This record gives sequence, structure tokens and C-alpha cells, in this order.
Amino acid sequence: MIEDSLARSGMKRRDLVVAVAILMLMALIAARLEQHAGSEVLGGTARAADGDTLTMNGLRIRLSGMDAPELTQPCRRDGAEWQCGAAARARLAELLRQGAIACTLIGTDRYNRTLARCRVGGEDLGARMVREGLAVSYGDYEDAEALARAERKGLWGSSFERPQEWRQQHGRPQEEPHEVVGGILAMVLRAIGLQ
Repeated sequence: MIEDSLARSGMKRRDLVVAVAILMLMALIAARLEQHAGSEVLGGTARAADGDTLTMNGLRIRLSGMDAPELTQPCRRDGAEWQCGAAARARLAELLRQGAIACTLIGTDRYNRTLARCRVGGEDLGARMVREGLAVSYGDYEDAEALARAERKGLWGSSFERPQEWRQQHGRPQEEPHEVVGGILAMVLRAIGLQ
């Protein structure tokens, strides 16, 4: 009986070791694949849909890590209404006209929107929009926001509601700070019940 118990427990330990080894191998493979997932780059010309979204080659791309005022969102500056959402879109459009755009695709968000980091002339568009005060940090660009705030640029020189708060008050869909979902590692972890 003792021998049977030891044999069964040895079998359980061996099975556990094999299972852990398989999981580690799957995680390693997934991590390698995810490294390359962010390396897909789209290039060309683009059009601004709003202050944080552009269209390139028929694909609607949401700039990751920042959040611009909604297109119809107003702000107040010097006691007067200022169409900060329209201003953010106009500035993004102006930046997009400065040359060829290169967008590194990151993945999709929970709304199935394509998330990307885009550059024009080597400069990160999200960082530029936040630094100029026409977007707020939304999971990234905290340093750029701090500088814009200190210099009272754009939104920071006015009174405004953060875009997420404005959407909430005006019945627009809410979103969380950008995090890529559906990555290979996340899919593996969900498949084995660890996420």
C-alpha cells in the first residue's frame, strides 16, 4: 500500500514537472512571437479622423498611449468656448502632412481597434500631441503631459474635462487606458485557464 502511494505521488510529481515544462516552453514561444508582433510597420500617407485616430491604407488606427478630446468636445479658454476636439484633429492633420508616416502596429484593444505608435519624420505623433497639450496621457507619455501642464500648453491653458470623463457624461463608449488584448501570450494563458 505504501509502495502504491509512493508510485502514485511520484507519477503526480513527474506529471506536474512535465506540465510546468510545457507551460514554460509555450510561454517562451509566445513571448518570441509577441516580440515580432509589434514589428509590423505600415507606411504611407494618412488622414486624421480625430485627434487620436488616423486612417492609413483603409485601416483605422488609434494612437496608443494618449487620448485626445472628442471631435465635438468643447473646452473653455479665457472665458470663451474653444473647440479643443476640433483643434486636436486639425493639429494631427497638420502633423500628418509633414511627410511619410510609419506606424508600428501593436495589436488591438478590447473594441477591436488597431493600436499603433506612429511617427512622422522620426517623431512620435502621440508624444507630440501630448507635449503640445492637445491630448492627455492615457497609459503612456506622462513626462510629456507634465511638461505641457507646467507650460500651460493647449488643454492645460484652459478648463477642460478629460476626454474619458467627457465621453462618460455624454453617453459615449468608455475605454480603459490602452492595453493590448489578444496577444499570443494572453491567448495561451486564457487557453490553459491562467488568465
